[in-house]
Amino acid sequence: MRQVRSVLIIGGGISGLTAAAYLGRQGVKVDLIEIRSRIEDQGGIGLSIMGNATKALDTIGVARKCVDAGMPADTYTIRRPDGAVVATPDWPALGKPKWPAQIGISRAVFHSFLADAARAASANIRCSMSVVAIAQTADAVNVRFTTGNTGNYDLVIGADGIRSATRAMVFPTPLEPKAVGLGIWRAHARRPEGITTTQLHLGGPQGLVGICPISQDDCYVYCLHGAEVGERRDPSTFHWQLREKLEGYGGLIPDLSAQITNPSTVSYRPLETLLKPDPWYLGRVLLIGDAAHSNTPNLAQGAGMGIEDAAVLADELTNDLALDEVLRRFMARRFERVRLVVEVSGQIARAEAEHTPDFDIKAVMTAAGQQLAQPY
Repeated sequence: MRQVRSVLIIGGGISGLTAAAYLGRQGVKVDLIEIRSRIEDQGGIGLSIMGNATKALDTIGVARKCVDAGMPADTYTIRRPDGAVVATPDWPALGKPKWPAQIGISRAVFHSFLADAARAASANIRCSMSVVAIAQTADAVNVRFTTGNTGNYDLVIGADGIRSATRAMVFPTPLEPKAVGLGIWRAHARRPEGITTTQLHLGGPQGLVGICPISQDDCYVYCLHGAEVGERRDPSTFHWQLREKLEGYGGLIPDLSAQITNPSTVSYRPLETLLKPDPWYLGRVLLIGDAAHSNTPNLAQGAGMGIEDAAVLADELTNDLALDEVLRRFMARRFERVRLVVEVSGQIARAEAEHTPDFDIKAVMTAAGQQLAQPY
């Protein structure tokens, strides 16, 4: 008999929606709650989906949509600050042979695909609500919502981000994100004709300046640099602040910088990391995605690791085993792989921001890719 027939997912981001789509397709009764007023209102500009995540998304009918809507690529370019090409490496071939190595895509478009997949799997999505209390017995989890209603579930999944309220509510040892002394900017722009893959400009006054095409019409430009821990920036001048950071870079950067005229098309956030020690579950409550692990974006695997979490959980839940054994097996498949991504991403970020001499980003990314090419 199946051990889990009803699940509450707390959080309607990438990890939560992917889990809802996977579990709903398996016949599990899924309730998903999101504190924001609209499931589509998740913010962000664009992201990269690497091949390992695309393979997982194929199972829930999202992969082909991402290829068609986004900008697939198998290579990227490493450039000097002036735009001159230094190397054109291959992205790690994590999706081969069926899927491209990397897909740049609008975050809003990608989020809509996941929401549609969750709804198609009969997930019950409710917004403008969260959880105020969680109580467990040997057989169930009782949850009280901000609406005053209650619910009983076989499993509760906390997918509510790096500052997870679920984590704080359930686990006895507090765990806070660690600031890494870096910040990242992203800004929407029109895609320059002919740019079909990511460009990484290394060196210069910042740690990294890059361009990622996300559709036939659009791209985003991004900038990683050292930042004071705890610093705050005025959102009303985000456009001017980013344009100042982009000064001194050549190639396509000046033309893209000139397009950044509206602060609402620019995002900035200080970078933080988090890795909850094994296990990520207590009783019948499990954390996935950024609630359990969050990394800097340098391997483009933040979304991918959360998507994999959902896929592995769904796979393990098909086994006719006690829930504790299912979750133990889940951790055995996830922890070391996620730790690799958190640690290597942070290593790359620090080396870029500090202009570490002789740091070979191509070699480090290739080595990480070879490990991530192993089955999850």
